[in-house]
Amino acid sequence: MEQPDPMNGNAGTDEVERDTVGATASDSAACDLRLVCRDGTLAANKCLLSQASTVLRQTLGLQLPTPGELQLPSDNVSAWEVVLRLVSLELYPLLEVNMDNVGQLLVMADKYDMPIVRGTCAHFLSLNVAQLRLDAPLESASNILTAASLVSKYCSTQAALKQYVAAVGQRLDTILTPLRRPVEYNAADRGAEASAVLLWHMELLQLLGQLDTVVRTVEYVHSVAAEVQVTVSSAMLSGLRHLAMRLPPTCQHCDALLPFDTKVFHEDCAKNHFTELHTKGCHLCNVSMLPSHARFCNSCAYRRKK
Repeated sequence: MEQPDPMNGNAGTDEVERDTVGATASDSAACDLRLVCRDGTLAANKCLLSQASTVLRQTLGLQLPTPGELQLPSDNVSAWEVVLRLVSLELYPLLEVNMDNVGQLLVMADKYDMPIVRGTCAHFLSLNVAQLRLDAPLESASNILTAASLVSKYCSTQAALKQYVAAVGQRLDTILTPLRRPVEYNAADRGAEASAVLLWHMELLQLLGQLDTVVRTVEYVHSVAAEVQVTVSSAMLSGLRHLAMRLPPTCQHCDALLPFDTKVFHEDCAKNHFTELHTKGCHLCNVSMLPSHARFCNSCAYRRKK
């Protein structure tokens, strides 16, 4: 049998460890309990489960209807396989958790009160906050709203997990920040200010459009935690308020953006506008004249007098 090279990092580690898990699961001396799930059965260690779960400790302390069998009709085998590896610490725990199973594992951790499973899941999410985004499917933990809901429902009351919950919450705040931030621009640079506001306006519309699509779904109402829904609604209202009230006015002469303390014209545009407004053409030759009450230019007026 080829031995893994100890100088070659983790080469061969997964194969060796998973063979060990299989051997442990089939060891009749260690596995004195069978878990009967809705889609199959698997062997487990009664003492190990009692230590990992206060709920199972009380249940296993009672006489089971079928000796040596624990009925779990609402659970599936694949989830319990991961749970058993987590509570037995046969593998590095974070290797067992991924975006596909973290939600189900947190549900089971809450259902059976298993701190080691809950903590591992919360730690996993905090380490992978950069992967949490708004455009992921809502049923996936990769969606920031789903991930924030999971830690809110199952981890927020645990003081030991406070930093993990905060990391996911900070990621949600970062994604929603554009909705809460008013536009910033330099009123002295008319070209740059227009570009800045246009980009800001487009970013807000895109983010509001994404959120509007999500919040209209039935899944959002039933799966996203109430606290997260409040955060999203507050951010959306802030974005709408900025769009409606904080967008700077435009100069009625040059159409460039105005500072908030200006009325309808830039100072130089006001002078130009006044000149254009009061400049009239000669009634005879239509030549432009300076602002005045005269109806004719000097040449036409002289000819009319003659």
